[in-house]
Amino acid sequence: MGIVIVSTYPDKKSISKVAHIVVQRKLAACVNYAKINSIYSWKGKIEDTEEFLALFKTTTKSKRQLKKEIEKSHPYKVPEIVELKMDDVSMPYMKWLDDSTLGGKPKKRNNSSKRRNP
Repeated sequence: MGIVIVSTYPDKKSISKVAHIVVQRKLAACVNYAKINSIYSWKGKIEDTEEFLALFKTTTKSKRQLKKEIEKSHPYKVPEIVELKMDDVSMPYMKWLDDSTLGGKPKKRNNSSKRRNP
């Protein structure tokens, strides 16, 4: 099953760094992020700040490790880590998602063309 993990980050540098790490480690197949404005209550004050909204696309097999990585590397004291289940996903997209994360099957290497050294 496909999962989207939602989080927010204070700046482009912090989300870009995390996005590269989790895609490289196959914890997420894709990370979309965009600049947003957020109004929220924090320590008794109403805050109005610019942030970056991040959508981490992954699978149920990879979500636990992804959430741990987000929590470990997140710059906020109380990071937003919200899981949304993908109920209706096209089969080609789901296959790509699965192949691009830890749930995917490793590609077989064809070594038949390599020569052995005597």
